[in-house]
Amino acid sequence: MPVPNRNSLHSYRVAGDVQRTIRILRVALPLVFIGFVLVIALSWTRGKPKRDKAGTVPVTSTMRPKTDKPSMLSITFDDTQTINGRISSRIRAQRVMAFPSGWNTLENVQMTIYRATGLVYNLTCPQAQFNSNTKESDAKGGVRVTSSDGVEITTAEIHFDGVHLTNHVAVNFKIDRWTGSGGALDMDVPGEMLRLYEKVDATMAPQTPAESPLNIKGQEGIFRRKENYADFTKDVVATRDSDRFTVDHVVGGFGADHKALTVLEGQGHL
Repeated sequence: MPVPNRNSLHSYRVAGDVQRTIRILRVALPLVFIGFVLVIALSWTRGKPKRDKAGTVPVTSTMRPKTDKPSMLSITFDDTQTINGRISSRIRAQRVMAFPSGWNTLENVQMTIYRATGLVYNLTCPQAQFNSNTKESDAKGGVRVTSSDGVEITTAEIHFDGVHLTNHVAVNFKIDRWTGSGGALDMDVPGEMLRLYEKVDATMAPQTPAESPLNIKGQEGIFRRKENYADFTKDVVATRDSDRFTVDHVVGGFGADHKALTVLEGQGHL
C-alpha cells in the first residue's frame, strides 16, 4: 500500500478547509447582507422627520361661524395697526390658520398695544383668535397682561374689542402696591381704568417695614390710574392689624406715583 507523502496530506487538508469555509460563507453572507439592509432601513425611519399635524388643527372657536372652513395655513403672522400714522397695536404669532370670514386662529401669541401717552400694554398667550377686519381678538389658554406703568394681570382667557380688555373668569392682579384676585375684569385701555368685580380681594403692601398691610374685600374695585385713586363698593370690609370696619364705599387717594396712599375715606353704613 503506497504511503502518501506529506505534500499530498497538506493539499488534502487545505482543500477540506476551503470547502468548509465556502459552505459557511454561503449561509453567513446572505444573513450579513440582510442585517445590513435592516440597519439602513431602521436608521432611515428613525431619522426621517415626522410631519407635525398640530398646525393643521385650528383653535377651537365660539366666535367664528360654524360653516367657516380654513383657507390658508402659515407658520408666521405679523399684523400692525396704525392710527393717523402712529402704530397703535401689533400682533405676532406662529402657526396661523386663516378663514374666509376674516378670523384667524393663532398660536404662541404676543400682542402689544401702544397708547398715545407712551403707555404700552403687552399680552401673551398660547392660543388666540384675531379678526383681521375688525381687529377684535380673543385670547385663551393662560393669558398674561402687563403694562409699562406697573399693572400685571394673569387669567385663563380675555377678550379685546380694540378699547376694552374684558373677561368673566377668575383673575389675579398686581397694581403698584396692590395684589389680589377677582372674579371678572374690564380694563378701559384709553381711559387707563381697571375694574375688577364679583368678589374682589385686594391687599396693599406697606411702604416701610414698620407699617402693616391693608386688606380690602368687596364686590367691586375700580383703579382709576389717571385720577390716582381706587374705590371699592358693595359690602366692603377693610382690615389693618386689629382694626376692621365695614362700609358701603371706600375711596383711597394716591400720589402721582400711584404708590403713596394720601387718603382713605369710607362712606355709607360705616
